[in-house]
Amino acid sequence: MQFRRASGVVYDELDGHAVLLDRNAVRMLTLNPVGTLVWQLLDEDRTCAELATLLLPKVRGVTAEQLELDVAAFLDELTDAGVVITSDDR
Repeated sequence: MQFRRASGVVYDELDGHAVLLDRNAVRMLTLNPVGTLVWQLLDEDRTCAELATLLLPKVRGVTAEQLELDVAAFLDELTDAGVVITSDDR
């Protein structure tokens, strides 16, 4: 399954933290620096494994397996919030 930013989500970065605003739901989310890196990588379709592989050199103190689990959980949260869509949603 691939993930991508949903259309209609406006975002900006402030001090390394992305702030997302879903215009449809009038919802605002603030992401930590690692979440912001994930968000930046979602500018095109990517799988969870691809995201974890791209992130691994940028984070410390986590194994590849744990990072993939963490990214999967984060993607679930973003999908539930409606700011990320999956290849199944298209």
